[in-house]
Amino acid sequence: MRSRQKLITCIVREAYAVKSAAAIREKFGLQTLNHHFARGIGKSSPLVQRGIGEKTEKVVMTLVVDAKIANKVFEFLYHEAEINRPRGGMIFMNAIHSLAFETMQPPKSDEAEDEESKEEQEQA
Repeated sequence: MRSRQKLITCIVREAYAVKSAAAIREKFGLQTLNHHFARGIGKSSPLVQRGIGEKTEKVVMTLVVDAKIANKVFEFLYHEAEINRPRGGMIFMNAIHSLAFETMQPPKSDEAEDEESKEEQEQA
């Protein structure tokens, strides 16, 4: 069975992430995009000669898109976030085989729990 959604993950510099998120919203109308920061040490800097890597902070963006437009969004991000340039970042896409949305219930108060246990005892 073919997936109806694709997950696109893009790792870029912060300035490009903000610009790209706004452009995706404007061009494709996508409203949901998840992002978080990641840090690491790279080995592609002049400091590698001394055994010291370059510390960098990147933004990891993930978005779920319909499979019909996934290739267009992927290509758009590739150019918009300037991943096509040296040290521009990384992007990849994979199919989502199942997707579930769950509505979280607000936590119950102690009084509500007491009432529920009384009702359960009465029914038993």
